[in-house]
Amino acid sequence: MPALALQAVVAVRVVRAGADEGRRVAGQSLGLGLALATVLVASGMVAAPVLERFLRLSGPAPALWLAVAIAPITVLGVLQGLTQGRQDFGRLAAVLVVGAGGRLAGGVGGLLLTLDATGAIAGLAVGTAAGAAVGWVLAGRPRPAGGWRPVRELVAAGQALAGLYLLTNLDPMLARHYLPAAEAGLYGAGAVLAKAAFFLPQCVVLVVFPRLAATPRPGRTLWAALAVLGGLGLALAAVTWLAGGLAVSAVGGDAFRELAPYAWLFVATGASFVLVQLLLYAQLTAARLRGTAAVWAAVAVEAALVATVAHGSLTAIITAALLTALAAVSFGVVWSTRIARSSPPHQTSVSGPPPTPA
Repeated sequence: MPALALQAVVAVRVVRAGADEGRRVAGQSLGLGLALATVLVASGMVAAPVLERFLRLSGPAPALWLAVAIAPITVLGVLQGLTQGRQDFGRLAAVLVVGAGGRLAGGVGGLLLTLDATGAIAGLAVGTAAGAAVGWVLAGRPRPAGGWRPVRELVAAGQALAGLYLLTNLDPMLARHYLPAAEAGLYGAGAVLAKAAFFLPQCVVLVVFPRLAATPRPGRTLWAALAVLGGLGLALAAVTWLAGGLAVSAVGGDAFRELAPYAWLFVATGASFVLVQLLLYAQLTAARLRGTAAVWAAVAVEAALVATVAHGSLTAIITAALLTALAAVSFGVVWSTRIARSSPPHQTSVSGPPPTPA
């Protein structure tokens, strides 16, 4: 979550810095990322003995290696933010691929060499570091520098994205708590469909985000992106409604075919969460912290719904999740429309620093 927050803050900074200050901003961003990585690694190492006892590990090594892996993950967040803010989407794609590829290759390699979890996590750390090194080259070899400490921006982005992460993962956890084992297993297969619908259109969010950062007012870019994502979500839900059996078989095989009539509900929920994500990012670009707090209200509403009246069946829980997502989307659209109508029309200069959060 700190890496994702850093990516968002750096991307906004790069958009508003302009080409003339690009090198200085890149250096300050990398310096900030390295400083944050150091703090996170140190915190992880301090927490390692606690994790060892709580998770009943065979020793502190897995938790320590996990702490080490946080450093390159954080640096990758900076590099992704730099390329995203420049709207150099070819290099952004390359950084994403080498980061994920290094993590995958390192983790699998470590597992094959040692046949235990410690080796897998150690390999993951080494592979992610290698991916970050390649990503640094792809991002233009920025030199770390000091002078930029956007603490409030990072805290705001971090709490908002943490709320989004919790919201998009809350219903499977609640299903595991309230439903019998067999039905919870079906829900897990449905959650995979929801994740697919959530991650499939992420390219739209990646491309639109730096354009949203160029102006604090919701405008044509936001509405067009919402229309594209909404249309894609409706199409995915319709296809799944018509061919739910095929979708479920692709995810879990014939053993999960009884989930087929409800598969479209999961797809619709995942697609709705993408709209929530885009609206949340629009609030982050303009530092509207009250708008970002709405995602935590949605978490509370969904948890309350499931805990009180909507936990008796699989369909009850996924319906509660879908209704919560749609309510959050409706709130975000109304909020953005209100801001667009009340703000005076003006252009935000992309050569100056980002605004200070209210």
